[in-house]
Amino acid sequence: MIDPGVSAIYRKIVMSLLPGSASLAQVLAAAERSKTGDYSDYLDDMVHAGFLARDYTWKPRTGEVSKLSRYRLKDNFIRFYLRHVAPNRPRIQSGLFENRSLASLPGWESMLALQFENLVLNNMHVVIDRLGIPREEIVFANPFFQRATRLHPGCQLDLAIQSRFNTVHVCEIKFSRSSIKPSVIDEVEQKINVLNLPGQFSVRPVLIHVNGVHQDVIDQGYFAKCIDFGELLTD
Repeated sequence: MIDPGVSAIYRKIVMSLLPGSASLAQVLAAAERSKTGDYSDYLDDMVHAGFLARDYTWKPRTGEVSKLSRYRLKDNFIRFYLRHVAPNRPRIQSGLFENRSLASLPGWESMLALQFENLVLNNMHVVIDRLGIPREEIVFANPFFQRATRLHPGCQLDLAIQSRFNTVHVCEIKFSRSSIKPSVIDEVEQKINVLNLPGQFSVRPVLIHVNGVHQDVIDQGYFAKCIDFGELLTD
């Protein structure tokens, strides 16, 4: 039987990651802890159990794994349960949710965006195959983030895939109930502009979506590839 105190720690960790991925420092702050202590061990336990993922970034110049990492709630059901089932459990058991639309739940849209991003990251091999990148050419593939410095602003990419030919596929994972609007181009362009990459590197922007892309996005020809992830799941 798990010690109640330990169980409470696991719950605090999960709750801190419901809004999205977070660094160790952010997890500790959410749990009101000032020192790492045994929290790293608890986080490692949850990673090994498959509840969490620890996404390391890397150094594009050398391809080396960075010490920087972020934790992500890997199990989509846990997020759904804790955000929408557990708080409404008495009403659900009383039958008050029988005819209620899930879309009417507070924060439903933002949760779906997180769930979709997580689904893509948990199946990134499918994206790699669609992009046609041989596995032996991949230097690194993961969510990417760089710390803000005096010379360079901070930046976070949903998914980046670096090949040994100095090409970085910058993948924007976008969930929307309707087709993706052209504003996504400016969003991705801003991220690419602040990336601290060596001069000889080339960047190929990729859009991963699920409910279609506005024709104006296609006509501008900005993205090297637009991937409908819904089609990949039915292949």
